[in-house]
Amino acid sequence: MINSRSTVFSISLGVAMTTCFISPAAQSASVSDLFITEVMTNPAAVSDTAGEWFELYNPTSENVDLQGIMLLDDGSNSHTISTGSPLLITPGDYFVMARNGDPATNGGVNADYVYNNFSLGNSIDQIVFSDGITDLLRLDYTSGFGTAGISVELTGLPMNQLNYTLTEGSLTYGLGDIGTPGSAGSFTPAPSPVPVPAAAWLFSSGLAGLVGISRRRNTKA
Repeated sequence: MINSRSTVFSISLGVAMTTCFISPAAQSASVSDLFITEVMTNPAAVSDTAGEWFELYNPTSENVDLQGIMLLDDGSNSHTISTGSPLLITPGDYFVMARNGDPATNGGVNADYVYNNFSLGNSIDQIVFSDGITDLLRLDYTSGFGTAGISVELTGLPMNQLNYTLTEGSLTYGLGDIGTPGSAGSFTPAPSPVPVPAAAWLFSSGLAGLVGISRRRNTKA
């Protein structure tokens, strides 16, 4: 998708006036444009092996494809997303990735994608998305990041542990754990798909500026 932003200038050649156009830059949303908006590292209603999950959000006006992307930590966890076809997060959508995809046994989470060979440590860990060469999206956390049965939500910038806050206690799901998997949480206004750079909801929630920090720009002739 091309966001049309052409620069127009004129050159005077005697009495003639020539108008020149610089072609717009091609901008394609990538995993690096996503937010990790919510994380449940330590469910209480079910075991960690059944109930861990985290949520992504696409704030751009373009689809983001997760197909072929690696989900890693700094240890031995490694999962390559493989569905045989594009796995798209559409503009303005929340996307839940979970360790167990069955709401009857995972505490009541409706997962969009189920991973394996990846788990979330309760006290220290990393969530890393990589193309196999570069870290495209990364969250590092240590002790104090969360508490049993309560998810944490992204509330500001940069996307690090200091800018995640426990989800408000009245927002429960499934068997009673606190969280809002797949929807706007207690600190993030419900957004609508908007062009990049982000619109008013990002500024009001303190998330402005993250969009486009690592956006790849290629000049198209």
